[in-house]
Amino acid sequence: MKKFKGLYPALVTPYDRNGKVDDKKAQKLVEHLLDCGVDGFYIGGSTGESYLLSMQERKQMLEAVVEAADGKAEVIANIGVFATEHGIELAKHAQKTGVAAISSVPPFYFSFNMEEYIRYYEDLADAVDVPVLIYNIPAMSGIHFSKSDLERLLSNEKIIGIKHTSYDLFQLQQIIEEHPDKSVFIGHDELYLSALAVGVQAGIGSTFNIMAGKFQRLNQLFAEKKLEEALKVQGEVNAVVEVLCKVGVFKGIKEILKLQGFDCGDCRRPFLPLTENEKELVKETARLQHLI
Repeated sequence: MKKFKGLYPALVTPYDRNGKVDDKKAQKLVEHLLDCGVDGFYIGGSTGESYLLSMQERKQMLEAVVEAADGKAEVIANIGVFATEHGIELAKHAQKTGVAAISSVPPFYFSFNMEEYIRYYEDLADAVDVPVLIYNIPAMSGIHFSKSDLERLLSNEKIIGIKHTSYDLFQLQQIIEEHPDKSVFIGHDELYLSALAVGVQAGIGSTFNIMAGKFQRLNQLFAEKKLEEALKVQGEVNAVVEVLCKVGVFKGIKEILKLQGFDCGDCRRPFLPLTENEKELVKETARLQHLI
């Protein structure tokens, strides 16, 4: 079984002046991040505003990224939606497009029971030949997978791992120890160094869009056991994350990308544009952390 390793930016979705998905901007950003040394891309996640896109727009964005990646990096498609049949539609499209894996947040809003969540992932795995990643994000989905729930899911050979966007490092360590053949991604950038310490070898991150170099440096320092230096770099990352949380993570990332020369437009409504004061705070933080 292939194990995924390295840095996978959770790519933003760029828009043109009319608010439409912009393929060329997406491809330009992919090419830039490839030059930064990332290992792959995660498309259609929270950072990509997936639930603010139509099904067709999600397909369009994925096609643009796979074309730009051109086999130089792996692409993982998040196909999470409410209805299983819609998830399968996106999963089949992702397989046809040529992704390395699909991922899905469990369906939320409705109060499904755990048997229904497990069956959801099994249905996805049965519908396509590409491997499946669980997207564990309890703060957004409201769904908490227990140890036994994950054991049931990960016993399926086609479910090859998990994106763990949770602050539960205890559970993370247990997953890695008990499922050494599975791919485990940390999904909280502010915990990246802590995740490395419990055995994580891969990350899917929003801020990889704007500071992939800092995470490359974290990997290098950790491998060299230079933990004090690594902690300093993680502190720099967290200083950025703290400000992003104040102004809106996805809005702030797009603002820094604009300052870096990649104008991806504003986030879609009901997100509102940053205020001038928020823009200035983001700009000053980016300058202090040498992102611009």
